[in-house]
Amino acid sequence: MRKRLPRSFFARPALAVAPELLGKFLVRRLPNGAVKEGMVTEVEAYIGPADQASHAAGGRRTSRNEVMYGPPGQAYVYFTYGMHWLLNVVTAKRGDPQAVLIRGLNVISGPARLTKLLGIDGELNGEDLVGSSQLWFEDRGVRIRPTEIERTPRVGVGYAGDWKDKPFRLVLKRSQAPRGGRPSRV
Repeated sequence: MRKRLPRSFFARPALAVAPELLGKFLVRRLPNGAVKEGMVTEVEAYIGPADQASHAAGGRRTSRNEVMYGPPGQAYVYFTYGMHWLLNVVTAKRGDPQAVLIRGLNVISGPARLTKLLGIDGELNGEDLVGSSQLWFEDRGVRIRPTEIERTPRVGVGYAGDWKDKPFRLVLKRSQAPRGGRPSRV
């Protein structure tokens, strides 16, 4: 079973979408037609203007974060540390800048390694992940129990005051074997 995730999946708060992205598959069709994919195993939620770790903290709207204010289901791809692209998916509703950072797949760990492996860069910023022929998410029937998810503070947000300690990073426990679905390939 391969079913693309609909816009309604993403049109919810980031903290609701994040755990449900675990076990879903990220699929990338490269310009040469090759397909790379993997099951999502690690994510981080960013919940809008109140979240001091978010690019939209305090309601700041910039050319960099403008995509976060758009419709749910869009890719928010940004450049960081002068060398890495990172992939987020916009959640919630238009005007409510929430997003989920994709940090790992079963085939690769680390958000920068993930984008490099899949050939994701700024050209895909704003890509509609619901209708795109280049990048999308699929449900393949893998079901993740809450007990299979480890919740920890987010990575690299020490500047965010008390928000640095929020358990908004969700990781699929490696000792747990999800049920259902098909293997991934890269």
